[in-house]
Amino acid sequence: MTKSKTFWAAAALVSLALMAFAGYSIYERLTLHFSGDSTGIEVRPVPMPPAETVEDSKLPELSEAAKEATAKPAEAAKPAEAKPAAEGDKQKAVKTVFEYKDAKAKSVKIAGSFTSWKDKPMTKKNGVWKADIFILPGTYPYHFTVDGKKKLDPGKPKNPVTGDSLVDVN
Repeated sequence: MTKSKTFWAAAALVSLALMAFAGYSIYERLTLHFSGDSTGIEVRPVPMPPAETVEDSKLPELSEAAKEATAKPAEAAKPAEAKPAAEGDKQKAVKTVFEYKDAKAKSVKIAGSFTSWKDKPMTKKNGVWKADIFILPGTYPYHFTVDGKKKLDPGKPKNPVTGDSLVDVN
């Protein structure tokens, strides 16, 4: 039952390496969290910069049909009209209606940075799934979960980093 000194030395080395890796991973995550940098991980619903600030060279080339689809006002997310805020006023959340058209879907949920990436159920009426969510003004990534599968919002601009759909709330 006695193991050799080499075995115990190797076991100690492996344990030390695993502890170092775990410590480094925790350090990196805490650094991202406290720096406010949301590009590495999303820890709270922070608006993304408007799509215009992303360099065109980093965006994938779109076909003419895709350019036309993104240029049209999308039906899926319709923010209600918001009054401009006076200086010193707090920003107020805007009621935003999300729609997903699929009469055959059994369940549809929406998740985005505005829900802390937690799925929120949508209600079905006449083959259209809807959810009303109050969101502070800004640009947010989101996606639908249709019958357990991630689906993007057709006709909406895409986040070049995560690939999720983007909604701009004013």
